[in-house]
Formats: sequence, C-alpha cells, structure tokens
Amino acid sequence: MDAFIPAIEEVAQAIMAGEDAEQAIADIAQEHELPAVALRNRALRALGPFDTYKERQARSKKEREQTAMRRDPVLAGASFVAQVSNLSPKLSPEEREAEIQRLAAEFDVDPRAHRDAIERLRRKF
Repeated sequence: MDAFIPAIEEVAQAIMAGEDAEQAIADIAQEHELPAVALRNRALRALGPFDTYKERQARSKKEREQTAMRRDPVLAGASFVAQVSNLSPKLSPEEREAEIQRLAAEFDVDPRAHRDAIERLRRKF
C-alpha cells in the first residue's frame, strides 16, 4: 500500500478537526517518515484546496443526505416533521408558516401531506 494514503487520511481528519493544515502536514509527515513537501502536494491533489475542504465536505454530506431522502419519501417526511418539531415556539404564525414552507422545499415534501402531524405538534407546544 502507498505510504501516503494513511497520511493523507490523517491530513483530512486534521483539517476537519479545525487544525492548521500546514502544521498538521508537518507533524504527520514526520510521524510517517515522509517528505513534508511531497505529502502536501499529494494531499492537495487528493483533497483539493485546504482552506475550503471542510465546507466542501459538509456540502457533499448534505447532498448525500438529500439524495437519500429523495429516494425514500418516508425518511423525507419523518425528517421534515422532526425539523418542524424543532421550530421555536416563539415564532409568529407567519414566521412559523414560512419556516414550514422552507423546510418542505428543503426536504422535497408537500406540507399538506403532513398537516395532521404538524397540528399535533402545534397543540403540544
């Protein structure tokens, strides 16, 4: 196995943990007895720009979750209702309705199909 692969994985983990990429590369290269410049170059090719890696990973994760929900309408509906249940009770009726519409668009569901569940939640709070 290529000695750089586990080192690059560690670089990715360090970036996701919020560590400074350059310092992490130096430390990881030393641990794996690799040239730091070579590790940095390989990591850049594998991960892309370090300064946006964390955001790109978060965006990718969100896209995967949304794709999974589009494939499973039950999961989408349950996730939608769960998010509605987390809305602040301090929202005005107009703000609450706007948030419900936004969440419906995000989860690709028809809020009318979940009105009963939403009404039960509203009575609860």
